[in-house]
Amino acid sequence: MKAMNLSAKAMLAKMLLVTGFGFVALTATAAPTVPAFDIEAGKAIVDANCAACHGANGVSVAPAQPNLGGQNIKYLYKQLVDFKTGARKNGIMQAQLAGLTQQDLANVAGYYASQAPWLPGYGNKATNAAAQKLYLGGDKSRGIIPCAGCHDPKGAGNNWAAFPRIGGQHATYISTQLKLFRAAGREDEGLMAEQVRTNDSAKKDEKGMMQIVAAKLSDKDIKMLSEFISAVH
Repeated sequence: MKAMNLSAKAMLAKMLLVTGFGFVALTATAAPTVPAFDIEAGKAIVDANCAACHGANGVSVAPAQPNLGGQNIKYLYKQLVDFKTGARKNGIMQAQLAGLTQQDLANVAGYYASQAPWLPGYGNKATNAAAQKLYLGGDKSRGIIPCAGCHDPKGAGNNWAAFPRIGGQHATYISTQLKLFRAAGREDEGLMAEQVRTNDSAKKDEKGMMQIVAAKLSDKDIKMLSEFISAVH
């Protein structure tokens, strides 16, 4: 990782431990504490506000919208809070959450987390081997750490650290998020706030791990990883 700057090295040192497999997350930066929640109250909010895009049971029929059923509750809660506060930019989500309280957000997160996990997709056989190698082993020559270190070899995520489950997620959604993280990591100019994703940062104006990693991914990397992740389970 010779090309990595000092800030990136410091972040990597804080978050990762080298093991025989690759890299394993040591700590979750500001992993949230989720308030006590009411699943039935969450269901009522989901039916009124969320089901059209994310499905009543957390299975989205639109590839651009993420599946949420069975997702890590800490991750769900943090994303909802970040959307509401504007730490994560998305006009539609901010409008949907504008009238909800912190307790409402916990209820929604609790409801979706309680649902059965979504089923995996089909992937792409033509690029499966290359994608698997990058997902599980990274690419040392380019300073790319393995996705599996934080997100689990089977894409199950890390509940303790609030790293999301990504295995079986829509490839279109995964691709979009990687490109948003990449744009932030590369500090692409001339983009609107919704065209970058910065809400994984440990501190304001500091790059998060996803931004650092995604900045090194090519369009080809993102396409094959997204397709692989959509099928891994």
